[in-house]
Amino acid sequence: MIELKKNEEELTKEVMDKINLSKDKVNLEKHVVSLSKTVVDLSKRNGVDLGSTSAKVVVVLDYSGSMSNLYGNGTVQRTINRLVPLGLTFDDNGTIDVYLFSNGYKKIDDLNLSNYESYVNNVVRQSGFSMGGTSYAPVLKSIIEGGTRTVGGFFGFGRKTIAEEPIVDNGDPTFILFITDGENSDKAEADKIIRRSSEMNVFIQFIGIGNEQFKYLMALDDMPGRKRDNTGFSKMRDLDKADDNELYTNVLEQFSGWLNGIQ
Repeated sequence: MIELKKNEEELTKEVMDKINLSKDKVNLEKHVVSLSKTVVDLSKRNGVDLGSTSAKVVVVLDYSGSMSNLYGNGTVQRTINRLVPLGLTFDDNGTIDVYLFSNGYKKIDDLNLSNYESYVNNVVRQSGFSMGGTSYAPVLKSIIEGGTRTVGGFFGFGRKTIAEEPIVDNGDPTFILFITDGENSDKAEADKIIRRSSEMNVFIQFIGIGNEQFKYLMALDDMPGRKRDNTGFSKMRDLDKADDNELYTNVLEQFSGWLNGIQ
């Protein structure tokens, strides 16, 4: 059995020590305790010391029209509250990079202790990004390979194209948590970027929510032409009904198995 550097109590203390305000300690402690237990359980199960792993955590949120109700009824905000401990546990700077996607994508303000409580109202809804369809490839390409964005200009004049650096590099692995409620309309393009990503230092965990069948995501394990399997998929019909243990296990189980394969 693998010897872990930190037990549940030590992991919990390490994360809670990063939280300064008493209200945040009250709000987040139960999630941190649950995450620490899940991390230790998965470490023992998959033979990798997940609690001593550093990773760049990226959350990709579906912003298609069908997600409108989940933003409106607070489901997305409550899920975000439960994701904050992931950044505190795995990311050295304690923050999570966040992208919205529909047909296109937009990188928005990082999720951190200073903004998580009202993240949907104060960051997502103020981002200027519009709801639309469902394309996976553009946002994945930006995170994995970099991209460009256009800023400024009026009626087409004075616009500037700015290069965006990828998040994925040869340092700490990048862990992408990709939450969606629908099938993508760009399967061929998504195939290409996922195949290229299989040679890189990145793992993509897809979480399918709602009643969609997710045929594309279900078939990813059998995708040919990859150097290694660096994607996971789990279906969670209702995020609000999933307790912390179920959520964190669905998020981290396949990631921990991938880490074991590259170490």
